[in-house]
Parts: sequence; C-alpha cells; structure tokens
Amino acid sequence: MQAQVEAVRAELASRPAGLVAHTERVLEEALLLAAWWDVDPARVELAVVGHDLFRATPPAELLRLSREEGVPVSQEDEAAPVMLHGPLAATVLTRRFRVDDPEVITAVRDHTTGAAEMPMIGRIMLIADKVESRKRERTPAMAPIRRVARRDLDLALLCWADWKWVDERERGWASHSAHWEARRAWVEAHHGDLYRKAPLRMVVAPGSGT
Repeated sequence: MQAQVEAVRAELASRPAGLVAHTERVLEEALLLAAWWDVDPARVELAVVGHDLFRATPPAELLRLSREEGVPVSQEDEAAPVMLHGPLAATVLTRRFRVDDPEVITAVRDHTTGAAEMPMIGRIMLIADKVESRKRERTPAMAPIRRVARRDLDLALLCWADWKWVDERERGWASHSAHWEARRAWVEAHHGDLYRKAPLRMVVAPGSGT
C-alpha cells in the first residue's frame, strides 16, 4: 500500500500547487479522524492523496476522460462536469494504480456527494475534505461540523448535508441527485419517525452546486 501511496503522490505532484496544498490540509484532518475512530491511517492516506487528482481538470476534458475510462456520465454531469472528478479518480486509481481496496475506492468516488451507505474511510474522507482549515476560514459553519465529527461521524455528515441544502437554495443551485439520495437516507436514519410522516421532496433549481 505504501508503494501505491507514493505512486499516487507522484501523480498528485504534477497538479496545481493550490490543489496539492488542499490535499495536504485534508490529509491532516483525515489522519486526526482516523486516529480518533481507530481506522487504518495508510488506507485513509491513500484515499486522500487520490481524491482530487482530477479536480483541476477543465470541464470538457473531464467529460472526455470520463467517457474514455468508462465512467457513466449523466445529464447532470453534462451540466456540471466537476461532479465527475471523484468517480473518474476512483476509476483511475483502480485501473492505473491497481488500488483494489473497495473502501478506498468508494471513499474517493463519493467524496463530493456522499452516499446512503458509506464505509468509515468514506465518512472520514468526506468530512475531512469539507472541514480542512482553509474551508473553515471561508465557511465558519464547518468548524462546529468538525467538532461534531469527533462524537458522531454520521451526525456530522447530516449537518454538512443540511448546510449544503441551505447553501444551494440560497445560490439558486440544484441539488445533485446522488447527494439528494444520500441526504434523504441520512435524514431517515437519524429522524426516522419524522421522515416517514413528511418525506423529503427534492427542490429543482437552475444551475448546480459542487
């Protein structure tokens, strides 16, 4: 696994400096959470160093590479190609870097939208990506979510999803269907009785959040 980490880090080094710096900040947060929740730090590091390999890729190139690698491209992805950077990275990690840890791959694939069912590495990856220090400076709401993650990772995911829902509504963005399905599952898991009485309805708006 260490050889895979080093190979992916070598690939990451060719990306913009700002993206590399973001990845290091995410790694710092992810390793803290891994220690807190007793998760293998090497597996977490592999997910983190690979998660944003294609985040700086231009939209047209993301679409081309995704189709070339066999990543499904939906109409939503056509409208907001940035949403493909996780699934594309997951596919490249599998094929080019021979990463065969399914939890690492799903963590990379789902780190932008989340998923109804997420392994510990996936939950750590997503939260660390959202609460790294630069994002906390830009969005103060991420600080309490970071604190919650040390008590309850699932609750932290739901708090982030609630913040994202409000942010998208204020910006007039649509919720990506994958994120919406994840949030609906998280709400039901935490508030089952209330959810069954008043199920969530997706809000459709022009544009798209990332």
